[in-house]
Amino acid sequence: MRVTRQLSLTLLALAATLWSLVMVVGGAWLCFEGAGRWTLFPPLAGRIGGLFAIASGQFLFMYLVADRWFPRASRAITWPLELVASLVLVAGVAWAAYELVRVIFVTGAA
Repeated sequence: MRVTRQLSLTLLALAATLWSLVMVVGGAWLCFEGAGRWTLFPPLAGRIGGLFAIASGQFLFMYLVADRWFPRASRAITWPLELVASLVLVAGVAWAAYELVRVIFVTGAA
C-alpha cells in the first residue's frame, strides 16, 4: 500500500495536534495543580515548567500543523507569535539547565 502525500500530512497533523494538546494540558495542570506536588523544587519552578510546557505545545502546533494547513498566512501575523514562542522555549531551556545544575550541585541530589 502506498501512502499519499495528503494522507501523510493528515497523519502528521493529527499526531502533532495530539502531542501539542498533551503538552498544553499537562503544562496547564503543572501551573495550577502540580506545582505544589513536587517536593524537590519550589512551587515557582513547577509554574515556570508549566509555562515552558505550554509554550512548547504552542510552538509544536505552530510549526507542524498551522504552517502546513495555512501556508499563505500573513508573515506579519505569524512571525511575532513564532518569535515569542521561540524566546520562551530558549528561556525555558536555560532556566531548566540552571535549576538542574543548582539542584545537583547545591543540594547534592543526584
